[in-house]
Amino acid sequence: MRDTDLADGGALSAPLPLPAPRALPPDTVLGSPRGAAPRRDIQGLRAVAVGLVLLYHLRPHRVPGGFVGVDVFFVISGFLIVGSLAREARSSGTIGLRDFYARRIRRLLPASACVLVATMAATALLLPVSRWQATAEGVAASALQVQNWFLALSTGYAGATAAVSPLQHYWSLAVEEQFYLVTPWLLLAACWVARRSGRSRAGCIAVAVGGVAVLSFVHSVLFSASHHDVAYFATTTRMWELAVGGLLALAAPRLRLPRALAQAAVAVGLVAIGWSALTVTTALDFPGGVAAVPVLGSALVLLGGLPNGSPATPLGAFSRLLGWRPFAWVGDVSYSLYLWHWPVLVVFVARAGHEPTTLQALALVGTCLLLAAASTRFVEMPFRSPARRLRARRRTYLLAAALTATSLVVAAGPWLYVDHREAALASQRLDTDHPGAADVLPEHLPAATGGSVVPDPAVAASDGPLVYRIDGCATYDPRKADSHPCAFGDRGSPTGIVLVGDSHAGQFSTVLDRIARTQGWRLDSMIRNGCPFTGAPLVINGQEDADCAAANRLTLTKVLDLHPRVVVASAMNPVGYETALGWTWPSRRALVEGYRELWQPLVDAGIQVVVVRDPPVPDYVDPECLEQHGPDSRQCGMTRAEGVDRQPDPQLEAAQGMAGVHVVDLTDHFCNRQVCPGVLGNVVVYRDNHLTDTLALSLAAPLTDALVPLF
Repeated sequence: MRDTDLADGGALSAPLPLPAPRALPPDTVLGSPRGAAPRRDIQGLRAVAVGLVLLYHLRPHRVPGGFVGVDVFFVISGFLIVGSLAREARSSGTIGLRDFYARRIRRLLPASACVLVATMAATALLLPVSRWQATAEGVAASALQVQNWFLALSTGYAGATAAVSPLQHYWSLAVEEQFYLVTPWLLLAACWVARRSGRSRAGCIAVAVGGVAVLSFVHSVLFSASHHDVAYFATTTRMWELAVGGLLALAAPRLRLPRALAQAAVAVGLVAIGWSALTVTTALDFPGGVAAVPVLGSALVLLGGLPNGSPATPLGAFSRLLGWRPFAWVGDVSYSLYLWHWPVLVVFVARAGHEPTTLQALALVGTCLLLAAASTRFVEMPFRSPARRLRARRRTYLLAAALTATSLVVAAGPWLYVDHREAALASQRLDTDHPGAADVLPEHLPAATGGSVVPDPAVAASDGPLVYRIDGCATYDPRKADSHPCAFGDRGSPTGIVLVGDSHAGQFSTVLDRIARTQGWRLDSMIRNGCPFTGAPLVINGQEDADCAAANRLTLTKVLDLHPRVVVASAMNPVGYETALGWTWPSRRALVEGYRELWQPLVDAGIQVVVVRDPPVPDYVDPECLEQHGPDSRQCGMTRAEGVDRQPDPQLEAAQGMAGVHVVDLTDHFCNRQVCPGVLGNVVVYRDNHLTDTLALSLAAPLTDALVPLF
């Protein structure tokens, strides 16, 4: 999963989430005695990193690799925090754990909790109710420091159509806090080994930190290539970036570069960071080995700013530029700036419905800077004072508990409110006032009646089909021993239907179950999200992926063994896949031939194949639009050209000339010659890019008419 392109109005999650940079307070020069001057160039480097992230989120196509700002911040954090811990462990043989964790709490939690509470409040006041639960879940995950794993488990196909979370940038804070939860113990273990073996503490600490760096880097390279979406968020694939900063801090007392060489190091480092920001894209296996460029570039910048042993020797020009007061000031407020900037931007796009113009972008940046300055002055600064006394530490831990509890309580209210409204989904029914798409859409739409619609747009996103209500029914994989077809309809009937395809086939599972029960047929569902029933390989991140095709060929053998009377197949069209996930196929011809490859053995075995044309895939979020503009608004819909003409379904081409393959084209139930509305017969059409289950149920009559003659 990658960062969200704001050009889509926050409607769909693009493959990779946002990098959330971290800012820390200024520190003294590592390796120098106490009282040495602060490293203002580090603050300037923070400003560069947060600036790249801001540019990326405002203009992702111009700075496609701006997300490398998170890598820069990881290196800075490792340089300062790991270095500080290592110096303490090296000099005393121990670490004041309670003081360390208390400092982390005071430094991070007050501003973090402030933004969490403010974002939840802004969501409740300014965003549709349909987004409340997702934001509430983000608040809880962020407050508990597990946002990275929460996002990792919701990436890929299942999360592709989720609205952009205003809190997903908290994932990197979770990575850091998880890293620093274990790092002091690692260093203490290194000191224990040093005592037992008689070796130097410094050497054992360096080996421990270096070992983490090597193991994490290897893991990052391998895991990013095989599980890219999860690898982006995993703590284990990012630890090496913090460890690199820590290793530099350990070596700092022994590193003395001539001024010219130090200046060259800073210049090369800045070029490496800038080059990454301009050339790295979300199509690469990131972090993997690609992240080594901005990571090492950041290390070079920090290295070039180290003292060379002569207090009279000034820093080089590039380090002085980084320490320029305006840059340093942005670095001073960078933690709060990052916390605030993404919620502000997400709320703006959700309300405006478009990417900010240049003037609007400048105004948003100014707003974020003002919020960051205020947050730094009135929230961060009051909590930075030392708390070494036991009583003060206890107050700090109570503060952490109170802030976390407050965030969770604030999130619980909106979540429970939406949950209560979702309970009404179970009792809603189609009736004469809510016929849905049962009839072909007339050329002239009737005047708005002002009547209520079902499902409630606020909870329409939860109106999913039968296969989503039973664990494993949307992830069938015949290669796994514990994966089985889900049986519906009249399970004891010898006459059967098999439903195959991706989630756009699965969206018809409830209505097919209803038909099968009425007709006395058995329905076996072999749905696999993100996997159309074709033998053609997918193209993901520019590389062919034959996993889906391999699973489909084995599914074919299972279907042939069952030998049903009818196989029903459907799939999201290629335009939908490319929009939602960035997935494609080698060619349209390959996709068409891939469908035929799997259908022909079924036909040869005497099994009828029914292909349901994919309904139009919306380029907007239907429930949110209806909440914002009302169910009678004509703004919530598409033209027929957008919904049909620009979304050809290769299944129709594949079916041409194949005896035993029947096409069910329901397009005229969704669109007339002009428009494809977001509400049909007082029923909300889409929950995301899928039909609401209520709308799918309204198609029972035309589907029955297509299926019954085949039995």
